[in-house]
Amino acid sequence: MRWKFRAGSIFDVCNILFFILLSIIMIYPLWSVLMTSLVSNAEFFSRPVILWPRHFVFESYKAIFQDQLLIHSLFVTIIITIVGTLYSMLMTVMLAYGLSKDNLMGGKFFRTLVIVTMYFNGGIVPYYLLIKNLHLRDTIWVMILPMAINAWNYLVVRTFFRQLPESLDEAAKIDGANDLHILFRIILPLSAPVLATFSLFYGIEYWNSWWFALLFISDNSLHPLQYVLREMVISNSSVQSTTIMMGRNLFEEGVKMATVIVATVPIICVYPFLQKYFTKGVILGAIKE
Repeated sequence: MRWKFRAGSIFDVCNILFFILLSIIMIYPLWSVLMTSLVSNAEFFSRPVILWPRHFVFESYKAIFQDQLLIHSLFVTIIITIVGTLYSMLMTVMLAYGLSKDNLMGGKFFRTLVIVTMYFNGGIVPYYLLIKNLHLRDTIWVMILPMAINAWNYLVVRTFFRQLPESLDEAAKIDGANDLHILFRIILPLSAPVLATFSLFYGIEYWNSWWFALLFISDNSLHPLQYVLREMVISNSSVQSTTIMMGRNLFEEGVKMATVIVATVPIICVYPFLQKYFTKGVILGAIKE
């Protein structure tokens, strides 16, 4: 018994130390980015590792919030994230609820068709021609409409709907409710954990999207923040324009890191409000009794 107790204690200590080390490994890159955005050029090059600045410098953040391109791209990203998340959740919920019914005519065919999209796609050239023929190029909708439904999210939401008692539908239909009334007035109020979880998934996906902007948008006024950040890191064009606008020399690496922080913090701030639903929502939709 004493040996088992010691073995268990050793395991607990090793387990705690492992996860502490893992947490440090995961947190340090973000911490390093934050500290780099708050130091001067001289301090950055004089210290190989900056855990805490000697002097806090906020010039990089001042440059960002006085750069009209970055501010405008931030608002574009916010619009895309809000509208896109609502749109994707509506499409996903309606599709999942419809295909969760066994008596749906052709339901098996459509369920198979959705799953096929997880493994195969038409290729980038046909996709580009489709977007062009739909006249979505150089519009904000090209970053919203094509991302309507994630097949994996649909599968989990559909599994959750199938776990709900069929007596709910039957009782509502006896009272004269149609399928839309049942979905929006009965099913969705019972699905808060799943809805919150996948709203977070879609929100992060829209917030971080830049690929569609690279392919289909040439108008600078429609570029999202992540695309502007990508261009900044690759070519320094935004940093140079900011420096000229401010009329002084800026720490270019600090401006980059400050932009990363500005692009990351808003979506991180949303997570605590949905955290209590996160694990519960994934488990409810992923387990079938």
